[in-house]
Amino acid sequence: MATDGPMSQTFQPPPGFVDTPHPPIGPVSGMATRVEEVVIERPLAQVLAAVDAMPLTELVQATAGLPGVIGEHDLTAGGYGQPGSRHLVFLSDGTTITEQIVDYERTAALYRFSYVVWNYSTPAARPIHYALAEFRYAADGPDRTRARWSYSFALRRNRFPGLLGGLGNRLLKAALLDGAYAKLMQGGLQRVKARAEAA
Repeated sequence: MATDGPMSQTFQPPPGFVDTPHPPIGPVSGMATRVEEVVIERPLAQVLAAVDAMPLTELVQATAGLPGVIGEHDLTAGGYGQPGSRHLVFLSDGTTITEQIVDYERTAALYRFSYVVWNYSTPAARPIHYALAEFRYAADGPDRTRARWSYSFALRRNRFPGLLGGLGNRLLKAALLDGAYAKLMQGGLQRVKARAEAA
């Protein structure tokens, strides 16, 4: 995923921002999860060329009820993309989140990376401890690629709905992941598909 070049350099951490380590990551089985997939009628290499050139602001755009990305600020040297690299993401509602690459693999047949999201500045995210997400692009034949985006939220167990345990996860999934978040993810994957198939 491309950075936004010079534009990203105009974004600086807000006053009072503290760059903290991400929370300990637990098993996805204990989280509320959403998975979206799309088939792209192009070879993996062509899809990845499109992905590499695609800025985050194009991938994650605002939907009804959720903000989009408007910029980034690298928090680690060397840019964002390798395990351990971290950046601050600026959203269209004036809030921020922190993301860090956790795992990364790129071969002739597969490209995947997972990342943890935390430090949400919006009050609406107070019940969320962190999220774990993954992009996966896999060759599905010589001229076809299957793109998959998964997103899993870990709730704070001392706040509603997290204090309800598994029921809290189901409530979050019904209220957010199966609605507005699904549309945000579907829109992002469709933009990847459109960019790759137009290349």
